[in-house]
Amino acid sequence: MTYNVTDSGALPSVKKRAKLLRTIGKVVIYAVLVVYAVWVVFPFLVLVVTSLTPEVEMNATMQFIWFPKKISFAAFRTVLVDDIYAQLLYGDNLSSVLHGFINTLWQVVSITLIGLFISGLSAYAFAKIPFKGRDALFFCLIATMMIPGAVLTMPSYLFYDAIHWTNSVLPLLVPGLFGAAGVTFFLRQFFMGLPDELGEAARIDGLHDFSIYVRMVIPLSAPAFLAQGVFMFIGGYNNYQGPLLYLGNLPELAPLSLALSLFQGGYGNPAVLCASALVALLPLLVLYCFLQKYFTEGIAMSGLKA
Repeated sequence: MTYNVTDSGALPSVKKRAKLLRTIGKVVIYAVLVVYAVWVVFPFLVLVVTSLTPEVEMNATMQFIWFPKKISFAAFRTVLVDDIYAQLLYGDNLSSVLHGFINTLWQVVSITLIGLFISGLSAYAFAKIPFKGRDALFFCLIATMMIPGAVLTMPSYLFYDAIHWTNSVLPLLVPGLFGAAGVTFFLRQFFMGLPDELGEAARIDGLHDFSIYVRMVIPLSAPAFLAQGVFMFIGGYNNYQGPLLYLGNLPELAPLSLALSLFQGGYGNPAVLCASALVALLPLLVLYCFLQKYFTEGIAMSGLKA
């Protein structure tokens, strides 16, 4: 049995059915997104609720409390006041959240700034300076991104131990100062989109390649540098395996990621541990609020140019 699509009665029926299918599809998509959002937000809800629950109430129930009867900020006082006071009183033998955050800043920021500059310099050479074997060398650089980091953990440790760099911050600082292959790749893709005429005009004016990179390429590529710098900072901020491997016996040099685990050994109160995790999370939330557009534009602006 066939229907004539030009029939006045059949056409509205087809439109209603198509509209119903689109509505059902949207409902299913939104339902999946809501479930995923709840799945993502729930751990943060546990952190907030636990950090605001008094220790007496938590010990009385011995189970998770969805909402405390009385909100208490004693855990945050322990993290932000008492523990810092103990740190100042007893010295570097006690690891605190503030001390770990300071260590994270001077360790990660230095790597981010210098490594980003070196990665951009390498990316500029691959994008704008023709030399023999450039493509093959770039292929070898990209191939290193395919090697899992866990595979290199033991060889790296043996190498650093042989040159007496273990139990020091050098294995965490020195390699990062030479840039990163992933950052070089993305910046190179961005530089490929810059007009070659700019470099040619600069060379006519007497500038060499390093001056072109510093005085022209960096200002024109500021959004790309900022985007990759944010990713590098977050990666270093969240790094745990490296500090655990090389700084496990040096609490005075422990960054925030390692300081939190050492901090756990000094307090058995779950509220204090959750409060310390929220305090550690706060800088990244602030960073995201101010630079959120670069999280989404960072790969789009640099990874889609051939």
